[in-house]
Amino acid sequence: MSGSSLATGHTKRSRTRDALRTEKDRIKRRRFSKGALDVTEDIQLAAEGKTSEKNTRNAISLTQDPSAHTREQQAKFSRENWCLSSPVGGQYSNLNPIITSDEEYLLVGTETAIHVHSIGTSHRARTLHLKDGQKVVGYNLCSENPQHLYIITSTGCVSKWDWLSGDQIASWDFARETLLAELCPSEVGNSRCELLFSLRGRKDGKRQLTVTLFNGETLRDIVIFETTQRIDNFRVFSQGQAIVAWAGQRLLLGTREFNAPDPSTMQYAWREVVLPVRVTCIDVRESRARNRTIPQGSQDNNLDTMDLVLGESGGSILVYPDFLARFPTGGIDSDDSKGLAPRRLHWHRGPVNAVRWSKDGNYIISGGDESVMVLWQLDTGRKQFLPHLSSPICNLVVSTTGKAYIVKLADNCIIVLSATELQPYVTITGLQLCPKVDKPADAALPESRISFRPPPAVLHPQFHDRLLVAVPASRHAARDYHSVTSSCVLQTYDIRTNSQLSRQALARTNATTLRISPEGTEIVAPDVTYLDICQDGKWMATIDDWIPRPEDIRALEPNSTPTDSHTLYRETYLKFWRWNEVSKMWELATRINSPHSFDSVSVPILGLASRPYSHEFATVGCDAVLRFWCASNRSRLGLATKHPEHQYQTWKCRGTIDLKGEFIGGRTEPANAACMGFSEDGSVLAICVQTRSSPDSSLVILVDMQNCKIHHSRVGVYSGRPCAARFLGRYLVVLSLHSAHIWDTVGDIVRTTSSSAVQDNTPCDDQLLAVSSKSQTCAVASKVPQHLAGASKTCGSQFDIRVYDVQTLSLLTRQSLKHCPVSLLSDPLTGDYIIIDAMANVQRLSCSDKAPQSIPQSKDGSSHNHGLGSLFGTRSRDMSRHNNLQALPLPVSGSSSASQSSGLPRVFTDTPPFVLPPTSVLFKSLVQNLTT
Repeated sequence: MSGSSLATGHTKRSRTRDALRTEKDRIKRRRFSKGALDVTEDIQLAAEGKTSEKNTRNAISLTQDPSAHTREQQAKFSRENWCLSSPVGGQYSNLNPIITSDEEYLLVGTETAIHVHSIGTSHRARTLHLKDGQKVVGYNLCSENPQHLYIITSTGCVSKWDWLSGDQIASWDFARETLLAELCPSEVGNSRCELLFSLRGRKDGKRQLTVTLFNGETLRDIVIFETTQRIDNFRVFSQGQAIVAWAGQRLLLGTREFNAPDPSTMQYAWREVVLPVRVTCIDVRESRARNRTIPQGSQDNNLDTMDLVLGESGGSILVYPDFLARFPTGGIDSDDSKGLAPRRLHWHRGPVNAVRWSKDGNYIISGGDESVMVLWQLDTGRKQFLPHLSSPICNLVVSTTGKAYIVKLADNCIIVLSATELQPYVTITGLQLCPKVDKPADAALPESRISFRPPPAVLHPQFHDRLLVAVPASRHAARDYHSVTSSCVLQTYDIRTNSQLSRQALARTNATTLRISPEGTEIVAPDVTYLDICQDGKWMATIDDWIPRPEDIRALEPNSTPTDSHTLYRETYLKFWRWNEVSKMWELATRINSPHSFDSVSVPILGLASRPYSHEFATVGCDAVLRFWCASNRSRLGLATKHPEHQYQTWKCRGTIDLKGEFIGGRTEPANAACMGFSEDGSVLAICVQTRSSPDSSLVILVDMQNCKIHHSRVGVYSGRPCAARFLGRYLVVLSLHSAHIWDTVGDIVRTTSSSAVQDNTPCDDQLLAVSSKSQTCAVASKVPQHLAGASKTCGSQFDIRVYDVQTLSLLTRQSLKHCPVSLLSDPLTGDYIIIDAMANVQRLSCSDKAPQSIPQSKDGSSHNHGLGSLFGTRSRDMSRHNNLQALPLPVSGSSSASQSSGLPRVFTDTPPFVLPPTSVLFKSLVQNLTT
């Protein structure tokens, strides 16, 4: 394929060598590559020396006479406020989901919101967002009105919501640190009320169990238990008559004393037992019993029989029938557990993460790290299995009627199963992002001290609300950062509707989710390190890498060192995928084995980039060789096909450039780090390369894509290891470990961002970079704390994102982020920045008075219309140009732009049907548009 492949209307980019000519040659009129800026500059340098230094500096750094449209766009983005939208997506919390009694809605909690999903459509109906700085620690439905929902946060705030309408009814703030909370109905005295049980932490390190009465009067806390020992979890049973708390091997049981006439003097009698196992989960079955011994401290002869089942870290399940009567009565300090003789069930190899009684009490349902749900029939001792789930089981919930099981998996997926057939009829899949860790970290370290590697992620160039990200095939149930994750699956996620569109494997995956070899080592799948898509969305390129474990190849290399021998068997594949419109999936077209090698050994690839306006990709590896890959037609005689342009295309290398000759001293050593980026018209490719012997060379190489030759090279552009490089008009933005640098390729001037948030003398870990041609800005997101340990914290957060104006280098905004950012993308349609953090939250940083809550559609609206808008002929932008009509994007909430769409597309928009307004409102708007 031709190397130029420039789009119509894009002129040739001026060379960097033109900026290095004499003063006489500089007095020319130059036109730069057409981008969002699209201006014609007159650089008038005084050949006679009459121009002042100030005028010369302004002529070099800024454009002289930009167009009116450009000035308007720059003024708009510079004067408006930058705001962060509410997070969407997110990891589902370990709190049990709630299914309504009619089994029509499912309520699932994240860290900062409650999602309401419809069982019939599997779509999200609405989201209950909390205030900033609040974390959900518990949520329960109201017993008197199931349409009301109580949400408890970590700051001690209790809010009451109408979850059907999404309105908040009331709120109470106790201003206490709350670790866990549970709400249950109860009868205290002669009144019926709601009891809120909370596990709270004190400043002196003690833990408290408190009870709050919600009876319409003044709320008051009652401390029922206080201890200096650790309590991890607790459960409330039998309408608050019994409380079971546990931590490690300690199990606490509290039973309510019923001789108190005043509800404010409610008291519990507590007993403790130390078990020989570590408790991970419990459940209780309640039933009415007669003529049995009542434990001391309880004066209610009608107290229900409570059968306890618990799972432990060794994989066993212990069943204690009528444990209230068998529980030791010696008090907290006693250790009398000899009378406890449980029934033991053992199948799981790892910890039991969830265990539940069935509705009739004849079965026990359990789940663990084996991604298998086990049903234990207690009478016959038989087991029934539901194997091959996508990930380990974290939570199990039995519906009120007992007809459905809700299973929450570790890969951010929730499945609703039929209890009779064990067939899933509802699947809710969130963003399954799992950030990678450079080095194993201590689990006690906070998130700000852990270094994440950014996962491969990109926005679809045609549908800007679709996120394509490489995710693991399965995840561990543990919430630590020790596990080694391999991103071998491509997930396409709609960040506007917060739903998964598709999921397919990109690399070799295991036949099952069993990840343990016979030797006890973990089986690791290949890791997709890079992915990119052509501008028309027809081709995608991915790179996956796999290295065997050193202990697995000792028989092959007995005399070699363990640190070097396993790299000889590295498997690195460059794959090209073609989009199939019929199956709506990516099809593998070509696989290149070991695209880069050094001394006949496959080496990892350091960068992958897609060339704009063409079907071409560029790769650079540790061998310091730049390769260009293009699509070509392949003739196959004797075979007929309906789509020859699809069947006969393959990929090959059309050219290579050895970058070793540009190194200082002409060294032939391999590269240590590299990043690259194409210009907006695809005529120039910039590569930043670093070697181990010359880490401070700061080398930038410009390649002419028309003839695949090095056009210019320059040292001293940046400092430290390069992380990312992006073109924005004539400016090249290079982000290193120290700071961001902007190189004016025409004026040959390098400028460095200066801000109090950037530590110039102390290099931080990897940072993220994105540029926006619409707003002429660049954004930098820090992935690690910007202040060393012991330094003062700013804004209460260790992560932030900063937006700079490229021409003036002025700091436009600085927003604090709650979690570590792992991906930063730019929306070319709206000019916004999309941030994805380590907890799979997606936020949009937009330049408007109010951040948008929904993402506008992409340019080609005709190819991905949703809902009723497609029935009335929504036109694309290209079709509107031919008809001399103006097709504007959807209005953004809070934007100052006065452009509004009109006609029937404005009535139905491009929103999915399940989030459209009521039919009466649509019909009224339809009549008004037809009459006008």
